[in-house]
Amino acid sequence: MIKDKKRNSYNLLSTAVLMVATLTVIIPLLWVAFTSLKSTQEFYVNIWGLPQKYEWKNYVEAWNKTNFGKNFINSILVTIGALLINLICSTTTAYAIGRYKYRGRNLTNGIYMASMMIPGIIGLIPQYFLLANMKLLDSRLGLTLVYGFSSIPFSVFTLLGFFKTLPHELEEAAMIDGASHYQTFFRIMFPLAQPGIITVCVVNFIGNWNEYYKAMAYLSTPDRLTIPVSLVNFISQCQYRIAWGPLMASCILMTIPTILIYCIFCNFIQKGLTAGAVKG
Repeated sequence: MIKDKKRNSYNLLSTAVLMVATLTVIIPLLWVAFTSLKSTQEFYVNIWGLPQKYEWKNYVEAWNKTNFGKNFINSILVTIGALLINLICSTTTAYAIGRYKYRGRNLTNGIYMASMMIPGIIGLIPQYFLLANMKLLDSRLGLTLVYGFSSIPFSVFTLLGFFKTLPHELEEAAMIDGASHYQTFFRIMFPLAQPGIITVCVVNFIGNWNEYYKAMAYLSTPDRLTIPVSLVNFISQCQYRIAWGPLMASCILMTIPTILIYCIFCNFIQKGLTAGAVKG
């Protein structure tokens, strides 16, 4: 009886904490959504109230004033390009470290793990000069390379647990059938690590899509900016009187891709994070 009471108390406490955490995420998001449908005058009259008249033109104004169309395409190109670079490098690296025994394997693994402890903002200035020397400053390609390679340590760390626990018999059977190392990896091992790969892709997509500091530092041409930088520029253009409706509409438009991606792959993310935690 005592154990059951303790268990019930623990479940109630856990549920309460999760509900509070959920509300802290949902309430601000709903506030932004409702504010995006208000006029600026109505916003100052009642900040927390529901919109009396839905101002859908705020979304049109947000799309036009913030150059949202071009910036959206820039964010898509940079994010997808970075994901491809990261996917190729991290999957092959994690597979090599997890499946092959060679001199210096532990050192290589240690370097990747240690690099995760270094804050990304520290590399802002060195990366700036590196891109300048490579003539890639103020270019989508330069930002794509920065995003793609910066997220490799996390991806290797996540995927390493998956590749380590895959049965070695699969590789041996593939070798007996005459498959090369590349064929074994791409046709057998890569599909088996699908939950971890999808998890890595989704997490990196959200991180790259919302990244601001590097995009602000490396890009200056308005037509090449990503969405986060464009939103900040929109606020600065408003000066002392911010058009809150269009601004919040821009925020909603920016969050739609990440919400859709998560809703589509949420089951894979849960499986991937759980399996990686157990297998690693």
